[in-house]
This record gives sequence, structure tokens and C-alpha cells, in this order.
Amino acid sequence: MSSFELKIIAINKIFYEGQSKQLILPSTDGSMGILAHHEDAVIAVSVGELRIQTAEDKWIIAVTGAGHIQISNNKVVMIVDTVELPEEIDEQRALEAKERAEEQMRQDQSTYEYYMSKANLARAMERLKIKKKYTSGL
Repeated sequence: MSSFELKIIAINKIFYEGQSKQLILPSTDGSMGILAHHEDAVIAVSVGELRIQTAEDKWIIAVTGAGHIQISNNKVVMIVDTVELPEEIDEQRALEAKERAEEQMRQDQSTYEYYMSKANLARAMERLKIKKKYTSGL
């Protein structure tokens, strides 16, 4: 299987940089897969599970925040607000964020505040799901 150059950048770090065989990411249209020589595109990335198959056939699983991905000339650059490995997720902090977001959703809010609360809730719930799914046996 051919590979492509992949770079994933979060606000606070370069999460991944190297050759990859496959990238599976959450987009606004659902889960999407990218292989080598994918058609050039710019795609919106949603909060959700991110899976990277490295050139060495190792899988890296993470949870990603919102952002976008650019595909051009067999190079993929993904820029997102957050990206975390399951073992990096602080479960207690995620639970507290979920509870805060749920409480905010119950309050009268402006349209902007409502969508921010909704995004915070989605991010917290996805972090909890990935933490449970991939670290339950640790």
C-alpha cells in the first residue's frame, strides 16, 4: 500500500508528522478515509475519533477537535484545535466539562453561547467515549 506525507497540527503541538498509509477522520459528512494519491481537497473536520495507519502499519488512535484538512500533491495537513491520545485524556476533567456544558445548555443563552455550549458538550462526550473505549483494559 502506498503512503502519503501527513502532518497533524493542534493549537499547542504538532501531534503527528510522517508517512502514513491511511487516515480516518470525522468530517461534517461523517467518517472519511484518506489514502495515498487522494484527490486534492479541503475538508472540514468535526469532533470525533481519529485513526492513523503509519507507514510501519501501526495504528494511532486519538480524539480530535474541530478544524480542517488540506490534501494536495500526496501531502495532507490537518489543523485542529485539539488532539489527544486516549491515555492523555483526564477523565475527571472531561466529566466536569460535560456537566458544565449540560448545565449551560439548560440556561437561557444567546445563539452564540448555545452553540459554544453544544460544542463543549460534544467534545467532552467524545473524549469520555474514546477514553473508555481504548483504555478500559489498562
